[in-house]
Amino acid sequence: MLENAFRTKNIPGKNMVALVFVSILLASLGITASQAFAMGQAPSTCSNRYDGTITSMKIIVGHRTYDPIAHPGITFQLRNDKSYTVTFTIHTANQSSQDNTLGGNTWYDTSAPGYQLGSCVTGVGSNQDATITATEVHPGNIAPQITQNVSWKTLMSGETTYSVKWINP
Repeated sequence: MLENAFRTKNIPGKNMVALVFVSILLASLGITASQAFAMGQAPSTCSNRYDGTITSMKIIVGHRTYDPIAHPGITFQLRNDKSYTVTFTIHTANQSSQDNTLGGNTWYDTSAPGYQLGSCVTGVGSNQDATITATEVHPGNIAPQITQNVSWKTLMSGETTYSVKWINP
């Protein structure tokens, strides 16, 4: 009689409910774990987007100028309390992603801020050069003294890369 007091009752479907609950939990963890660390604008947010290629890039550090297209993978050194300027040109396609030649945007992505940052550039059209200038500083999310690998890209061009060797003053 005492042995029946500790016996559990078999509830129909109990195992199925537990299985569904665990599956949902694991799926939700998988979704959050696979999210990319990126910010800014996705290419799809650019209205009447003109894809293009990066055709030129100049980096100005103090009085020196670097060309990461002519010298891929170049490395320069910079104090982490200073900034540098990047000027690059995107040449747009003959038609937008909407198959027209009306005014629109182009898009690029960079890792210069210490994370991937996508940006729409307004006021472009078909078969044009869009020139962008950005001032970059030491990213707060990386070590004060480190070599940072930086990339710039569009949907049509491969990555243009360089490295910044950040040093303490």
